[in-house]
Parts: sequence; structure tokens; C-alpha cells
Amino acid sequence: MPFGNILIIYESRPDVTIEAASLAFKAGNKILLKGGKEARKSNLFLVDIWHQSLREMGVSTDWITYLNFNRSETQEYLKNRDCPADLIVPRGGERLIEFVRTHARVPVIVSGRGNNFLYVHPDADLEATLKVIVNAKTQKISACNSLDKVLIHNDLPYKQAFLKELTGTLREKGVEMLADAAVSELTNLPKYENEAIWEEEFLALKMVLAQVDSMSKAIRLINQHSGGHSATIMTENDDIAEQFMNDIDAAHVFHNASTRFADGGQLGLGAELGISTEKLHHRGALGLEQLMTNKWFIYGKGHVRG
Repeated sequence: MPFGNILIIYESRPDVTIEAASLAFKAGNKILLKGGKEARKSNLFLVDIWHQSLREMGVSTDWITYLNFNRSETQEYLKNRDCPADLIVPRGGERLIEFVRTHARVPVIVSGRGNNFLYVHPDADLEATLKVIVNAKTQKISACNSLDKVLIHNDLPYKQAFLKELTGTLREKGVEMLADAAVSELTNLPKYENEAIWEEEFLALKMVLAQVDSMSKAIRLINQHSGGHSATIMTENDDIAEQFMNDIDAAHVFHNASTRFADGGQLGLGAELGISTEKLHHRGALGLEQLMTNKWFIYGKGHVRG
């Protein structure tokens, strides 16, 4: 069964106006769209096309509603006990998410916070590792599945040569790099100044590189600081990879692959409403099937329970 009314609050990406409305409508949900102010005119134009299409098919335009609100109006709308949403999906910064969690009176699915990690195990293929890191960091920096932190095992063979090649390649791509004391000593990269950087999702050409002395330390760091979105291990040891993937608390875990594959289309789900970092009711890309809930129909002829 459909949820009913889905409210999505999202950043300045007009493609979400099409994808979210398409998925919600196909799943039988009405949708309330609140896009970023920077794309306001594009969103209003797209919703107008939606309404034209609905009218041509003899369908009520109430199925798709654009909330042309500013920030304060959106906050008041969420606080209102009569807010008609049955499910809210905030896609934005920490302040927005915290506000929605505080004031929502219906289930909330947080979508899109990244802060993704990649761990380089001593058995990694270094050529493949270089390729994966560069792709995950630079292929699309504004995506929630882009890479933010790289953890390198201190026993990595040819570690200094690998770091030299990696930092040189990333520098050519315009990536700002910060490091912990161990990696800074090997690379002359500037050290980060505050431990709070481990919590940051950059959404920019920026990355932190650090050294760890064990996989268990890497797992602890990732589970403590990541957004629960995506994490990768680079290793040719399948048993080690399986242990890492089982122990990491994230929606997507990768073995020898870029975090950029954490995407509805790449995972075979088609369009996505967002990527949930929640554990209930669904985790990962929110495709068509994930915009449904359950309702049981039980038929009897006077049946009683003994």
C-alpha cells in the first residue's frame, strides 16, 4: 500500500522534482515538493508541466503539490499539527534534518548525508586503489556518495610511493588534502587542525588522508564518524573484505569499487526519491518499491482463534 502523502524537502536540483514526483505518483502516493530557492523558477515550471499532463489525463492536480515557501514558512508548515504528510524525507544539511526530526509528527527518512570512507588494506591492488579513490572523490563532488576520507594501513607495501602518486594525481585534479600526523610526515600535506573534521561531509574537492594500524581501527573510525551512507575496502583478500563489509554500519559497503555506485540507477532500482541512511523502514536507495508500506487483508467465515 502507498504511504499516502510524502513530503520531500530537497536541495537545488530540479531533476529531483521529476524523479520524486514520478516515483511517488507511480507508487500511488501524493507528493509535496519543497525544493531549494535557487531552482525555484525551474521547479515551478516543471510542476506546471506535471499539472498540464495530469489534467489531460483527467487526474486531479492534487497528486503533485509544490510548496513555494521560504525557510521560515517551511518551518511553520512542519510545526503545524495539520501538516498533511504521512512521511517526510529531508534531503539537506544537518540543521534542516535536526529541525525536521524535532518537529515532525510522522515518520522521517533522512536522505543523503555522506561523509564516506575508503580503507586501503595491505593486500590492496594499488593501481586499482588509485583509480577508485580518484573516481570516488572527483567524478561528482556534489553527490552524497562522493568520497571524503581515506584510511591507509601502516603496513601497506610501497606506502610512501603510493602516497606520492595518489597525492600528486589528486593535486592535479584540484583536490585540497589534509592529513593526520603520520601521513603528513610522509607527504608534507598540512595536518588538519581539529578532530571535528572527521564528522564533516565536504561536497567539495577536499579530502582527509590518515593512517591506521589495523582494520579494526579503521572499522571503529568509520562506524564512529561516517554518515552511515557508504564505505569501501580495497583488498585482494576476499575473507578480509567480507569481515569488513559485515562489520561496517552503513547502507552501502563496497569491495574494490567506487562509492559513486551508491545510486538507485546503478543498483538497478531506476529513479530514486533519495538514499536513506536510516535503518527503518528501508536503508539505501529509495526506489519505487520502497515507497510502499504494508497492509494486511484477512478474510474469514466466522474464524476465531483457539
